[in-house]
Amino acid sequence: MPRIRIEFSKGEQVRFLSHLDMLKAFERAVRRAEIPIAFSEGFNPHPRLSFASALAVGVTSEREYADLELKDDVDLRDIIGRLAAAMPPGIEIKAGRFIPDNAPALMAEVNRAAYKVLAPVNDTLQREELDSQIEDFMSLPEVVITKWTRKGPRQKNIRPGIVSFEGYLSDGEVEFSLITVTGSEGNIRPEEAVSAFTKHSGLPIDSDSLYIRRMALYIEKGGKLVSPMDIN
Repeated sequence: MPRIRIEFSKGEQVRFLSHLDMLKAFERAVRRAEIPIAFSEGFNPHPRLSFASALAVGVTSEREYADLELKDDVDLRDIIGRLAAAMPPGIEIKAGRFIPDNAPALMAEVNRAAYKVLAPVNDTLQREELDSQIEDFMSLPEVVITKWTRKGPRQKNIRPGIVSFEGYLSDGEVEFSLITVTGSEGNIRPEEAVSAFTKHSGLPIDSDSLYIRRMALYIEKGGKLVSPMDIN
């Protein structure tokens, strides 16, 4: 059965949709567009539709990915056009391609996520001070945070999951640009990294009022970041 990989964005209008809501929005669009999607077997069959990585509520994204398994051969351009027209405002279909039947699942392959995070500054902050503190933060062998679970507090070292971390001053805000590990290798949330940096540096950054955009998802292979759309 043919498989199609979709690249799409999640905009402001749907910023507060949950991952389950996004799944339902796609399923409704697939039905409206009359796309011949395949269904799983069993007592409660569901559409063969899977996403690369769940996106947190309140986070927008420039490039997300989903795989659709179809039961019939289709014209790719026609399917993409119909799906795009059926999507609610705020979800934009940007591209699509056929992928091999034996291609690994998106969730198994995608392992890096790039983010932009805007954080208000509560006091005077110099660029040199910000740069110095970021350099010091990234030189740390460990960055330990406390995560609250059902069994109580748990300590976690997130430093191995912060691939890159940069920051720029602009109009009373710091714009952080970072890449974190995601998927089967672990999952470091951008707010965790920014909050840990703020705590370590002591800079006047309001890490409780963050605006987060996911810029891209990648497959890291041999030290290179590859788009999920560029698989062979």
